[in-house]
Amino acid sequence: MAADSVGQKYRCPVIIEVVVEGTGSIKAGELIQAVGRASRANPGTRLIARGMLHASRLVDSGVAPPVRQITASERQDESAEELFYRYPLSLHSGPTCDVILISSPHTRIIFRGHHTVIDGQGLMMWIVDIFRALRGETPIGSSWTESVDQFRRISPVREPKWTGGQCLAPTGLPRGDTGFPVFSRTVIPGPASRLMPRLILETAQAARQHNSSGRVVFGVPISLRHRKPQIRSSSNLSRAVYIDVTPETTITDIHREIHRYRQVDGKLSFTEAVIPCLPLWILAKALESGYRKGFATGRYWVSGFVSNFGRFKKEDFSTPGFTVDSLFARPPSSCSTPVFFILLGLDDSISISASMPWNLACDGRLDTLMAHMHRTFCPSSTRSAPVFIQYQNPPAPDAALLASGGLENGR
Repeated sequence: MAADSVGQKYRCPVIIEVVVEGTGSIKAGELIQAVGRASRANPGTRLIARGMLHASRLVDSGVAPPVRQITASERQDESAEELFYRYPLSLHSGPTCDVILISSPHTRIIFRGHHTVIDGQGLMMWIVDIFRALRGETPIGSSWTESVDQFRRISPVREPKWTGGQCLAPTGLPRGDTGFPVFSRTVIPGPASRLMPRLILETAQAARQHNSSGRVVFGVPISLRHRKPQIRSSSNLSRAVYIDVTPETTITDIHREIHRYRQVDGKLSFTEAVIPCLPLWILAKALESGYRKGFATGRYWVSGFVSNFGRFKKEDFSTPGFTVDSLFARPPSSCSTPVFFILLGLDDSISISASMPWNLACDGRLDTLMAHMHRTFCPSSTRSAPVFIQYQNPPAPDAALLASGGLENGR
């Protein structure tokens, strides 16, 4: 919630996005009905915040996430499309999830969720159920809406700690204080053995090419769903473990550390226990102070995050009138997180997508990093990396244009 309360200059919506692109078409009316059915089966997509501070709770609003449509005329202006990507999701007034339908010149559907209420696996559950509803099938559903705390298993284990503000960014020092996000992606053949630890190690080595002093720490979100397999939930049930990557760290070391913390949890730190009791304006000021410190020193609280959304089949996202061609995510972004990677597999391919603040991505630095990743994981490829930049200089949100976005259900 605090990230939503920082000043406009530093504010990036804490939203996870998954994009489904394909051939054929999906009618807006049918999509609205399918979203309604899938959301009733997955009430975690309808949650909103009620109450203040430590007494705040997420409750079911009972209102289905809206479907917004970008028309062919609006699609001609690429900035209009980006405005919809940047449309905020409010924790208190809702919606906290929504869907954007773009039908020209090719069909693209964007599924978005506020990260406070839903994580990557939860978002994918919802999307799969929406397509089940589009095909006339019954959504699988997920009735559990409790928080990640219900899945924790507190133990005396000592989790990796580090000194905040001393972590290197993978593309060198920031240039300026413009933190709005830049997105990029590449596609590699799959399956790929130990892709996540390999990606972490390659990114750490890239960071040390710019500066050999400083720490490299990566956060890895781990879903706790495997601890209670009898429960299906679309809520945010992920917790991050932090891996200190030294020059001596190997792929095996990273792989072992990730699996070490899948079953156990350390005790809550003092900071974690105190944060829920503090007013949002205090937390927002603390975040802004951290942002400015990172911009000034080139040292961040973490070097980045890497999240694995899993592998899926094309049939999960196809209907009689629509065939999926590509599936990828747009990671959440923050001025304090130098890079956020998401891995998402579709049949025999894997999308590697990244978000990065502009002052770290500018001058082609994110392009260079992603091209390096493509060459690393596609050593036999002779063509350049198919890097996809969403935008580098996004316009400020225009309330009038956003309000004219077309179809909404139940709002």
